[in-house]
Amino acid sequence: MGIAEALAERNHTVTFVTGFRASYSRTRIREVFVPDTDIFSKFPNRFTTSHFSSVFQVLPLASEYCGKAIRTQELQQVQVEKFDLVMLSVVFSECLYSLINKLQVPYIHMVPNMLLESMSDLAGNPQFPSTVGSFLLDLGHPLTFTGRMINTLSHILYSAITMHYIIPRMAVEGDIDTTRLRDIRLNGSLVIVNSVEMLEVPARPYVPTVIHAGGIHCRPAKPLPQDLEAWVADSGDAGFIFFTLGSVVQTSTIPEKHRLVLLKVFASLKQRILWKWDQDTMDDLPPNVRLAKWLPQQDILGDPRLRLFITHGGLLSTQEATYHGIPILGMPVFVDQHHNVRQAQNEGWGRLQAWEDLTYDLLLQNIHHAINDTKMRQEAVRRSRVMRDQPMSPREWTVYWVEYVIRHRGAYHLRSPFFTMHWYEVYNVDVWLLLTVVIVLMTCLFCWVLRRVFSRCCSTTKYKKE
Repeated sequence: MGIAEALAERNHTVTFVTGFRASYSRTRIREVFVPDTDIFSKFPNRFTTSHFSSVFQVLPLASEYCGKAIRTQELQQVQVEKFDLVMLSVVFSECLYSLINKLQVPYIHMVPNMLLESMSDLAGNPQFPSTVGSFLLDLGHPLTFTGRMINTLSHILYSAITMHYIIPRMAVEGDIDTTRLRDIRLNGSLVIVNSVEMLEVPARPYVPTVIHAGGIHCRPAKPLPQDLEAWVADSGDAGFIFFTLGSVVQTSTIPEKHRLVLLKVFASLKQRILWKWDQDTMDDLPPNVRLAKWLPQQDILGDPRLRLFITHGGLLSTQEATYHGIPILGMPVFVDQHHNVRQAQNEGWGRLQAWEDLTYDLLLQNIHHAINDTKMRQEAVRRSRVMRDQPMSPREWTVYWVEYVIRHRGAYHLRSPFFTMHWYEVYNVDVWLLLTVVIVLMTCLFCWVLRRVFSRCCSTTKYKKE
């Protein structure tokens, strides 16, 4: 939506196809709601299932939900309209390449995270599993030998699942030939990634078609609503803590033993606690805790009285925390959140609190550490300066490149040569193999000649003695 709003501000008319109902209408953005396609509702309980296994449990449903979406009346109507450009989110949406095949216009991929290893081929971008760990594996940087081995094998596995499991099933749902779908998949003009390039660890190389839009949704804080402002003002010098698990996880599904620990810890704090909760009330709620189903998150994060942000560690939330210079205490639930929080802890502006390790003493210790550690806040503020110090804002940068693609009818002159090369050519595997063979043969030849010379010399010496 951040991209759609940025385009609408430049007077583009945007048709936004989504599985989520809009809370309010936006100028020049026509939202097309596709019902019953929210695959997140099928994820198992995040608090009782590992984030790794939950992804593979939902994977078989991906093609089914994509096919259900493309056959709806709403999307059938969109297919007969005229557009200058299509922008496609890449998560569980491969069957929609058949829509692009019908529209015959340039298109752009949108990746809601960094450029993941299984998606690097969309941009023709080299991927190095020796340096960049998979977020599902939560591997720290720099990678050890074992880490590099595991990461390389997982990269091969993800690619194989994509090419030989997901794409064939998506082709059937989209009623398109598998080979044709694979060709369209690699024919996009750009890949817009939700990542801040100068904050990526480690730094990595990119081809021109990778555009970073991380933080496009971030904005300066506005004044809090009047009732919330009065509640925050009453917190005094102690300030307040903001706790939310995002919009995907239903907070009322938190196991009771965890909820009781949270309440006990919050009741012992001198700070007030603002808790995003999906129910109207809660049993045994301490007087210093306030519940709300919806809260203006960025306005809260930008409030100078905020002492700590307790978050699930979603990418948008961590970007907003970085933008506003707020340290985090991460309680990750599933998918990329573990990696995001672990990264924040390694970089010195966050702390990790695992649900399986949740106890009164440990949570209280982590909260006090995050609030009182001046180095954590200084690092958060430093990262905020880095994130904001860009030649163009993410909105301006993204809009420029989208319009560039439209002006140059796909801008295919930016395409990487890697699209036409085999993987072994990209990484010079055949060259290194040839050089290895030549070196081995030359070494063997040298050893053979040396042996013959020594043998001849020894035989001559023996003849003279005789």
